[in-house]
Amino acid sequence: MALLSILTSVLSVLTPPAKPLVPKPDPVVSTPTPGGADVQTGRALPVSSGPSRGLASWYPMRPATCDGISVPTWVKAWTASLTLPCGSLVRLSGPGGSITVPVWDRGPEGWTGRLFDLNPVAFRAIAGNLWSGVIPVSWQPA
Repeated sequence: MALLSILTSVLSVLTPPAKPLVPKPDPVVSTPTPGGADVQTGRALPVSSGPSRGLASWYPMRPATCDGISVPTWVKAWTASLTLPCGSLVRLSGPGGSITVPVWDRGPEGWTGRLFDLNPVAFRAIAGNLWSGVIPVSWQPA
């Protein structure tokens, strides 16, 4: 019995505290407006002083899910983001045009330096073609 309490004490000291699965949202948020809030939670998106800039690419069609929820069949264009809430809408502008799409997947990997991975329909709308690969984009919550 004493050995069990010693082992329990040692494990409690050696075990790091559990990290939350989802990072805490930025405390500075805008007032919720139609299209400016996370569709699933109703929480407002972070305040933006204007369009932000970054890189985007596309990925082949595959079943996309965001926090376990599959893309509805009626959604034809979407993007993946590591930071924006699932279901939120984002306006993306690139060299070939602009499109407003929901965030419906997680990605791209942080080491790539890209902010968004779009499905082919969305990428073609802002790049004009799929051959561009990686393009500069400006974006803001819709």
